[in-house]
Amino acid sequence: MKKILITGATGFIGKNLLDYFLKKKYFILAILRKSKKNIKFSKKHKINKNFKSIIFSNSENLKKKLSNYKIDYVIHAATYYVKKHKSSDIKKIIESNILLPTMTVDIFCNKKIKKIINFETVWQHYNNKKDYAYNLYASSKQAFNKIYTYYKNQFPKTKFYNLLISDTFGKNDKRKKLIPIIIKNYNKKNSINIPKNLSINLINVKYIVKIVENIINKDIKPDTYVIKDKKNIKVFDLINYLNQRLKKEIKINWTKSKAANEKIINFKKISFKENNDTKKEILNLFNENI
Repeated sequence: MKKILITGATGFIGKNLLDYFLKKKYFILAILRKSKKNIKFSKKHKINKNFKSIIFSNSENLKKKLSNYKIDYVIHAATYYVKKHKSSDIKKIIESNILLPTMTVDIFCNKKIKKIINFETVWQHYNNKKDYAYNLYASSKQAFNKIYTYYKNQFPKTKFYNLLISDTFGKNDKRKKLIPIIIKNYNKKNSINIPKNLSINLINVKYIVKIVENIINKDIKPDTYVIKDKKNIKVFDLINYLNQRLKKEIKINWTKSKAANEKIINFKKISFKENNDTKKEILNLFNENI
């Protein structure tokens, strides 16, 4: 049985990975930093014999708890995201985006792990400029990238992957992201403000999960890959598309404020499903949640 460690398994992408691989009969080890605000794993996870969670308080505590586990693959999906940080966010950003992954990689590289998959953000290379972080969150992800490169050089027998992702959507998304915010306000019959010139690149999380599965099971060259849709979606066009197909209209106040439209840097692209229909998938998500 293949054994996978997942960081951030209570987050949106991490939970999708956790649920998918448990269904596929992998053994999953999920690590979570001890906190008063920890999101707990569900009962279906806890009773699954192929699932084990570890709650840790510090680096030595984590190392001790992981010492008896033999893991084949590490998926680092944990992240602490804020678009505009406050001083109170800095510690959490560093702990989640730099300290935790460094601790995890250090422990398992010394255990001769096979593959490590690290999630990054296209905002590390804002507006198609390499190593030009959009905010402190993206800068922290880029800081870990440098540390990650050190381990890649020190442990050549381990395969290291970076997956650069843009905005994601999918089922059971509770984040304060564009699509769940629109759905939530649609159900409450509230209006929301969106810049009229906003465009966004959106990927259904189910494709990200399949890409991770392919990396684990196939001989894919270790490298940095960008996961993106064929083209950006203009949000104004998306709302018009949805309004033509939903029973009631989405209430949007179109603003003239400048939007941070991303130009995604041209790293190698890793395929998921070229004939996907993002607008239709978002429409299906609306119909499932209303």
